[in-house]
Amino acid sequence: DYVSATLIGMMPLAALISAVAYAVWTNHGFRPPFIASSLLLMFGNIVYASALKYQSVEVALVGRFMTGLGAPKCIIRRYMADTTPVAMRTTVNAYFALSIAVGSALGPAMAIVLDKFDFFTYMPGYGVIIVNGMTGPGYFMAAVWAVFTIIVVFTFKEPDRAGLEEQRRLEEEAMAYTSNNDNEVSNTTLESTNSTVTSTPYSRRKNRDDDLSTIFSGDGNYDGSSDQTVRSLPAFTSQTTTLERIKYHMDLITPPVRLCLFLLFAKTFTVESLVSCTSTLTKNRYKWKVAQVGMLGCINGMLVVPLSITVGYLSMFHQDRVLMMWLVSAGCIGMFMLIDWSDILSGTPTDTYNEDDALAVTPTRYVVGYFISYIFIQSFEGVIGSALSKVIPTLLASGTFNSGLLATLVDTLGRANGDLFISLMGWLNLRQLMNLLFIPAFLVLLLCLIIIRRHYDLLAV
Repeated sequence: DYVSATLIGMMPLAALISAVAYAVWTNHGFRPPFIASSLLLMFGNIVYASALKYQSVEVALVGRFMTGLGAPKCIIRRYMADTTPVAMRTTVNAYFALSIAVGSALGPAMAIVLDKFDFFTYMPGYGVIIVNGMTGPGYFMAAVWAVFTIIVVFTFKEPDRAGLEEQRRLEEEAMAYTSNNDNEVSNTTLESTNSTVTSTPYSRRKNRDDDLSTIFSGDGNYDGSSDQTVRSLPAFTSQTTTLERIKYHMDLITPPVRLCLFLLFAKTFTVESLVSCTSTLTKNRYKWKVAQVGMLGCINGMLVVPLSITVGYLSMFHQDRVLMMWLVSAGCIGMFMLIDWSDILSGTPTDTYNEDDALAVTPTRYVVGYFISYIFIQSFEGVIGSALSKVIPTLLASGTFNSGLLATLVDTLGRANGDLFISLMGWLNLRQLMNLLFIPAFLVLLLCLIIIRRHYDLLAV
């Protein structure tokens, strides 16, 4: 168990390290980082699959670490943010979430297929290649990444960062327009202060511009002064300390950015709490086998596809904050269905998990609640990613601390905390694991819903 946990933990640890390097590298281009990432993934999978041949846990750990170093999520997120038009960004991010879900579904399915292979062959310069259920996935993914590397090398060309330029132009226009409006208002008489305030086309347009200014400046008490919103990169010198540089960049992480990062953390935490406990939970409560758990995950991933397509379509007619409210509300309903009220209301919980009680979570109710929770919360990731790429100041978006890096760091942190939370709750009371996980997850989603509604104006993108 210790070795398994270590093997699992090597990838996110390595991904956390490489994300910073990729964030710096993508300041200059996308092609070299993509090639480096795919090569690390290819050779990492080969090394991992070779561990059985050498009967070495150390080789397996090195392979997993190399695979984690190749994780391209940070590169892809920045690529989407920098090259995609603002109007299409939510659609593209929704399809990105779709691809993640499909990959998560096909992975276990392919592992089941590869488990049927059991043979060995010989390759000059490498030696014996053993292909079975343990090594097959590694060799298969190495082949996939080899094909991807060839495609990138011969077909990929550096794109124009049209999305970033569009966002910078919109930011400058919003700041200039709001500043002009403020000057016009300051030169008018104060007669309107004694009259009834009415909603006019001009005032509605002014409110929208104030929303944009709030987003770009991060100041919830925006007063219309252009000095508050227009920021330029300071002239750092050799005497500028690292602490001062960090403080400046931290100041650029405005309230809308922090809000999106919190929502992403909450999303990752709840999904990890839901998915990673599936095997343990279903084995103890419903006596499920590995094949049943794998089928649940496969179907789950496939169900995300139509919803992600729908979210992408709806994003052309509704703002991200509206889609957030819908998706989180549905996720709350699904998570509420997974709460076992029989354990809460019954004075004497049984070893059979109160299976005769009408309030108990039956296998059917668990599957339905699981599906609803997962597909809506997973689709929520694409909307958050889109909103984050829109509200982040361009000074951050064009540098190392871009939305791709921030999202990857927070995503990894949420996943690690979710796994730690599962371990802690299982240690406290395995019998009550369902409620110990899903009641807090429901409350986290409910908190997200309240925060989105409370800070609705900050997400006006």
